[in-house]
Amino acid sequence: MADDTQVEMGVKGSFYVAPVGTTAPTDPYSSWGVGWIDLGYVTEDGLSESLNENRTELKAWGYSGAVRTQVTDRAATFKITFMQTNAWTLALYYGIDLADMTSSGTGSTQFLAFEEPQTPEPLYYALGMDVIDDNKPNRIIVARAEVTTKGDRTYKADSNQAFELTFSSLTAPNGGSPITRQFGQVPLPS
Repeated sequence: MADDTQVEMGVKGSFYVAPVGTTAPTDPYSSWGVGWIDLGYVTEDGLSESLNENRTELKAWGYSGAVRTQVTDRAATFKITFMQTNAWTLALYYGIDLADMTSSGTGSTQFLAFEEPQTPEPLYYALGMDVIDDNKPNRIIVARAEVTTKGDRTYKADSNQAFELTFSSLTAPNGGSPITRQFGQVPLPS
């Protein structure tokens, strides 16, 4: 049945990172707890999610169609562009652990510095994403992810020095679920 209350938009949202294993909220209405870092403003493009699957088809002798398919690969990616320049967006973009950064000076002479490693090691994070349409929050929690694609940074007078990042979901620690999804105001059918 047609129901316009089920038509949702991604009006606004937030993006969080935390160390892998950080406890996440168990519903889409609770606030993010200790350890989750809000990465601030994102561009008006919002969040893009891609879910890609590869399948193997099993065909029977003498039949042209498959009698069964098996998912052999499933990958979820999340693309977002952060507008704020802070220690976290720099760490994610350049692949630097916060522990390898230094902060010096005070006030108007304060600065953050780091050296890029010759051979960077992968860094893993838990991700939290809220997509909100009025009182209908949708929440995506990724147990373990890494940055797999980085967009170009533009330095010019009429644009923001943004950080375009694509995160890929990885297997969860201890065999748990790699992604948890919570949809507010969506009931199960009776």
